[in-house]
Amino acid sequence: MLVFTLCPSLAGAEERYPHYQPTDTIVVLGAVPQEIPVLTDAMTDAEKKSLWGIPYWEGELHGKPVVVAITGIGKTFTGMTTTLFIKEFKPRAVLMTGTGARVNQDLRTGDVIVATHTHEHDYGSLTSEGMTYRPMNGPIDGNEVKNAFSPSDRMLEKAKQAMATYERREVEANGSTYTNRVDFGVVVSSDLFGVTERRLTLLRDRFDADIMEMESAPLGHVSEALGVPYLIVRSGSNLAQEEPNDDYLRLGPIAARQAAYFSLHLIRHL
Repeated sequence: MLVFTLCPSLAGAEERYPHYQPTDTIVVLGAVPQEIPVLTDAMTDAEKKSLWGIPYWEGELHGKPVVVAITGIGKTFTGMTTTLFIKEFKPRAVLMTGTGARVNQDLRTGDVIVATHTHEHDYGSLTSEGMTYRPMNGPIDGNEVKNAFSPSDRMLEKAKQAMATYERREVEANGSTYTNRVDFGVVVSSDLFGVTERRLTLLRDRFDADIMEMESAPLGHVSEALGVPYLIVRSGSNLAQEEPNDDYLRLGPIAARQAAYFSLHLIRHL
């Protein structure tokens, strides 16, 4: 478990929104259709609508106004959808829910990770010796941005409160039945669905990664750039590998439900 401490000057501070006055709305995003039905089925007064052709559901969860949508797979669709929904709904928080491959081999299918840090692990130079990473250059005078994105202490404290009151769920996967784990951890993203064992070693050694997928770091990158509070919830599906297709198809639905169950509970605390 990753341990974080709250800075006294930030822990009780209100979030700052530099570009708009926030509404009461929480935007919840999944990457693919299987990641949101637990949430849309739980909504009250739900209406299905469309934004620039992207379907979304608007209603309430635990009495709080929410918008739930699918980003699509990968960094470009995630950045596009996140930006559109932030611009349209001016949310007070963005929550991402979904699945990811298990880089940390101690994780089981259905275990849930709330990201304290995310990284884009395909940004840099791919050399014969492996990846060389560098800061990112942003749109404002080419300013450099560190390739590391973290929710605010305040948002992580809310996640911690949700973990303390969450009733862990029974999971049946890979021939075993067990109670799942919910913990803090590190999520790394790229436009790579499968990776070699050499890349997995890099992800473990350089980033201390728990989960690998294709959307969380871009969402964190966009949210931080625009000054919007966010949290990322990922549940482990298959073990990370070169060709995860069959394992992902088998285990992805299990993981998607577990991430959504915790996300639904987390919304009570947001």
